Amino acid sequence: MFKPKNYIERGGGKTVIGGELEIKSGAKLKGGLMPNQEYNSAGTTATLKADLNALLLKLKNAGLMVGDAFTLTVTKSINDTFAGHADRQYNTEQISSVAESNGVITITLSKKVSALKDFEAGNGWGKHKWLGIGVSAGISDLTDLKYNGTALTAEDVTEATGVGLSSGYFVRWVAADLVLAGDNTQKSVDHFTLWADGYAETEYKLKIVEPS
Repeated sequence: MFKPKNYIERGGGKTVIGGELEIKSGAKLKGGLMPNQEYNSAGTTATLKADLNALLLKLKNAGLMVGDAFTLTVTKSINDTFAGHADRQYNTEQISSVAESNGVITITLSKKVSALKDFEAGNGWGKHKWLGIGVSAGISDLTDLKYNGTALTAEDVTEATGVGLSSGYFVRWVAADLVLAGDNTQKSVDHFTLWADGYAETEYKLKIVEPS
């Protein structure tokens, strides 16, 4: 039996928009998730657009619409010039390339993980073979982004700019030895999630590739 893309379910309690919703000139939107005010599409274009955008955000965040996709960019270009971090800089220099495809971030190394330097990351993260990569979700204000459910802060912005990353990037520190071994029992696991207002929560996996 044919079922149209746009339809009202029996009883009228639910309207499904599977196709295109077109608002004709002179049409009116009123109440509901929008402010309790009537809008005429011919006379309040700017206000209507703002309220429609707010409505779309609410629908996406409530899971009633598919959230936007992140535009993820990853990079190895971290210039760690802080005094006393020679081991950290050495490890970062062994990154040949960083690339993301279908939710997998692949870090290709010029040396074996066993040849990387061990150092203490601080904050209880332990002594491991740490690598630093830059990650951008395509959102200019980093503090609008949630990493593993927690909002990034001005400290993350400072850390990123301090190692030469541009606006919108944060540093993802990777314990290469743990990721290579598939050890997710400690803090530096081989995956993370990103979320922002209006965006779909997305999981990214980390993969280490050693030279043959």
